[in-house]
Amino acid sequence: MINIENVAKMSNEEIRDNIILLNKKQLKLIKESSYLNAFNGINILKNMLKDRKQTENKGLISEFNLLDYYINKVINLLNKSMPELGGKIDLELDEIICIREEIYELLSIIDGYNIELSYMGELVDQYGIKILSKKDYENIPYNANKVDELIAIINDILNKLKDDYYKYIHVISQIVLTIPMRLVKENYFAILKNTIMRNLRLYTKVQVEAQINEYKKQFNSSIRDGYGTKFDYYFREIQKLRNIKLSDKNLDELDIIVKEIINLAKEINEIFDFILRLGLISNMVIVIFLEKDSLISEEIVEIYEKWMKTITNEDKESIDKLNNIIEKGIKKIEEDIFVDLEEFNILNSEALKREDFNYVELDEDLLYTKKILTYYNDTKLVDNKILFPENDIQITQEYLEQIVDSLIQYINRSLSKMSNIERKVRMRKLLSEIELPFNGIEEFNDYIRYSLDSKVLSKEEINFTIDYLLYFLQEFINEE
Repeated sequence: MINIENVAKMSNEEIRDNIILLNKKQLKLIKESSYLNAFNGINILKNMLKDRKQTENKGLISEFNLLDYYINKVINLLNKSMPELGGKIDLELDEIICIREEIYELLSIIDGYNIELSYMGELVDQYGIKILSKKDYENIPYNANKVDELIAIINDILNKLKDDYYKYIHVISQIVLTIPMRLVKENYFAILKNTIMRNLRLYTKVQVEAQINEYKKQFNSSIRDGYGTKFDYYFREIQKLRNIKLSDKNLDELDIIVKEIINLAKEINEIFDFILRLGLISNMVIVIFLEKDSLISEEIVEIYEKWMKTITNEDKESIDKLNNIIEKGIKKIEEDIFVDLEEFNILNSEALKREDFNYVELDEDLLYTKKILTYYNDTKLVDNKILFPENDIQITQEYLEQIVDSLIQYINRSLSKMSNIERKVRMRKLLSEIELPFNGIEEFNDYIRYSLDSKVLSKEEINFTIDYLLYFLQEFINEE
C-alpha cells in the first residue's frame, strides 16, 4: 500500500508510472466487475421475464418479445467479447451503443405513461377533495386569521431549515403541490420564466436544453415523440381513464378508479425497472468493449462458462449457486477498486502539488478512463448526448431566454386542449418541481395568501387544505 511519505520521495517519472499502472489495474477491475454485473443482471431479467410471460395480459406480448430480443442480443455480444471468440470489437461496440439508445427510447416512453397516469391520479384526488371538504368541513367555522397563522408556522419552519437546503426546498415543493393553483396564466408564466432563468443562468447549453426538455416532458408527455408507439396497451388504458367523466362520480366510485390507477402504476413501474436494468446492463457491455486491451482473469472466464450453462438449462438451484458466487466476486472487486482509488488519490495529490509535473502525458489515458467510468457509474440510463456533450459552453442570456420562451409556448399550447381543473393540476405540479419558484419569502407568502383567499376558493377547501398542510408540517414543527 502506497503511503504519503513514500510518494513524497518519488520522482515525477515514478509518480507518473505508478498512476499509469494503477489506472490500468482499475480498468481491468472495472471490466471484470462489468462482466459480473452483466451476468447477474441478465439472470434477474430472464427470471422476471419468465414470470411476466406467464402472468401478463395478451396486450403486451409483442413488447415482451422485444425485451427478450434485446436480452438475447446482449448475451450474444457478451459471447463475442470473450477473448477466445475474438469478435470484431469496433462493430460490436457500435451495436451495443445503438441497443442502449433504443432501450433509452423505450424507457422514455414508459416514463411518459407513468407521468400521465400520475396526473390522472391527481385529477381524481382533486374531485375527491371537493367532495370530502364539503362533507367534512361544511359545518367547520372559517377564520380568516388561520391563513396568516399557517404562513407564520411555515416561515418559522423554513427559518429553522435554512441550513438544510434539501429539506428547505422539499418543504416549499410540498406546499406548492398541496395548495390549489389559482394563478392566471400570465402571472404563472412570469414566475416560471423568472425562476428558471435565475436557476439555469450558470449552466451549460447542453444542460439547459436537457432540463427544459425534462420540464416539457413532466408537464405533458402525451404530445412528446414516441408516446403511444410502444407498450400501447398502457396508452389505451390511460385513455380509458381520461374519458371517464369524474365530475359525475361519488366518493366510492372515485375510490374504485384510484385502485385501478394504483394497479396500473405498479405494472408500469415494474416495466420501467425492467427496462432500466436492461439499459444498465448495456452500459456494462459498452465498458467491456471499450476496455478491449485488458485481459480478464481465468476466474471470470470460468464464471462465464458456468453462467452460459445456467441460462441455457435454467436450473434454479444452479442459478442461485452461481448468483452467490457472482455477488461475492462483485463485492471483492469493489473492495479492490476502493483500495486502488485511495492510492491513486495519494499519487494524484502529490502530482498536483508539483509545479513541474507534466500532466499532459497522462491526459489521453485519464480522459479515456473518464469515458469508461461515465458509462460504468451511470445508474439512471442518461441520454448519450448528455453523458458526452459535444461542447460545454455556458449558455448565453439571449439563448436562455429563447429556450425558456419555447417551454412557455409548449405549456400554453398544451393548456388550450385541457379542462380547467386539469390545467390547474399540471400547472401546480410543474411549479412544485422547480427549485425555489419565487423571488424571496415574501412573494411565497403572497402566493399562499392569494391561493387560500376566500374570494377565489371555498371556505371548506381552505380549511381542508390548512389541516392537510399542518399534518404534513407536524414532523418539522416537532423537530428540535
